[in-house]
Amino acid sequence: KEMSFFEKWEAAMGNKDLDALMELMHPEWTMVMHSSGKVINRDDYKQMIGQVVVSGKLTRNDVRCIYENDDIMVEHAMVTFPNGSTDAVLVVMTLKDGKVFRTETGSTPLNK
Repeated sequence: KEMSFFEKWEAAMGNKDLDALMELMHPEWTMVMHSSGKVINRDDYKQMIGQVVVSGKLTRNDVRCIYENDDIMVEHAMVTFPNGSTDAVLVVMTLKDGKVFRTETGSTPLNK
């Protein structure tokens, strides 16, 4: 059985494999940053977020797939950021051609 998109994405994240993550991202991928509304592209991701994930400065726990089909993947995780804050993060990935095309997140701070 072929791995689901969620399984492929989580394998790449778990292995801190930036090249594998980039391979799963559509060339026209964009993400809306929930904190600022800024839209970033694949190059931005590779430089900013990808490096944080690969370095281990951002950790994800209790990751689970809420829903997935050929068009969308929704996951939830507890994320600890480099500044030490922990958020409950909902990630929605729109899929196109078997790759993530657009990512949006919603984040709820858990630290007081």
